[in-house]
Amino acid sequence: MSNKRIGNDFERELANILYKSGFWVHNLAQNQGGQPADVIAVKNGVPYLIDCKVCSNDKFPFSRVEENQDLSMTLWEMCGNGQGWFALLLEDDVFMIPHAVINRYRKRQASFNEREIRDGIPLDLWIKGVSP
Repeated sequence: MSNKRIGNDFERELANILYKSGFWVHNLAQNQGGQPADVIAVKNGVPYLIDCKVCSNDKFPFSRVEENQDLSMTLWEMCGNGQGWFALLLEDDVFMIPHAVINRYRKRQASFNEREIRDGIPLDLWIKGVSP
């Protein structure tokens, strides 16, 4: 299976999980120019901008954060929408990591290793944390 297909499947799976957890969800369609994120989810009037990344070899290289994603997540926050999020798929587990955390770490290292990814918020706890 191609990396693109694996990534698209993960985006759909995450959108479905969030929908079943009571979020309004839109999976942004791939377009030729690329998009700044993969999923917009809203729950209780709070929007979440999420980019999905599949981690291979138990790493997440920060070079995979595209410039348009970085700029869009920064502007998203500046506009009062809260922080942007990265959903990192590691094996069968999903961890949520804020854009600001990625930015802080990439100033001193090139990637997250497995332990650092697992230090993120497990998806089920993230969902509970955003729900009243």
